[in-house]
Amino acid sequence: MNPQEWRQQLGECVRDLFRSPEMEQFYSVKLSEKRAQIYLLPLRVYVRNRPDVWPQVAANCPEFDVKQRIMSHEYEELIEDEHSKHGHLDLIFRQGKEVGLSIDDILAAEPLPTTTASVYAWWWIARTRSWQESVAASTIAEWTNDDRLLGDLGGGNCTRLYKNWKRDLNLSDAQMPNFTAHSKADVKHSDMFIDVLEKYVVPGREQDVLKTAKESMDIHRAYFGGMAQAMEKAN
Repeated sequence: MNPQEWRQQLGECVRDLFRSPEMEQFYSVKLSEKRAQIYLLPLRVYVRNRPDVWPQVAANCPEFDVKQRIMSHEYEELIEDEHSKHGHLDLIFRQGKEVGLSIDDILAAEPLPTTTASVYAWWWIARTRSWQESVAASTIAEWTNDDRLLGDLGGGNCTRLYKNWKRDLNLSDAQMPNFTAHSKADVKHSDMFIDVLEKYVVPGREQDVLKTAKESMDIHRAYFGGMAQAMEKAN
């Protein structure tokens, strides 16, 4: 498939996620400080553990140019991206401070069961599927913040959360660095691997790649659904 076809097919997987009842429930939760904390605490597990998935993809991939691309992506996630000048875990620490969380609070928190299960599921895909399928399953996570794809559905995840936190918690842009940085950085990241799929997916295996990408979005449904339930139970 050409880049436009990959973008359309993978984009539909992401759009299906945003039409799901789990995502509708998640975005409908009215925020309090406690509910904002419940959002950030599982996110720490996501940001610390999902980067373990990309090196596994790189280890399975024989193509040096793809390995370089993955390492460039991981540098921005872990060390510094061009928009925030911070690694993404640090963005959580900074935003957590605005809702009463210390760094120790964030690092010591027990993850939700659905968060743990989701991380294991993404890792399983990276370990057991072809590297091309794993690239699609990992890169599509960045597409959940791409307003170009999701603008007519209310925007990408960080854009929608930014609006909700501003409305309910009256926070400024400077107090929400995780959302403002990802809304920009993940547009770039969304484009990073389209040409890899075009170049390296063997003709006839496209549906395998799309099926695995859809499974990654199904895992996101579980991740956000579990978070929505936990937030609704809190005051």
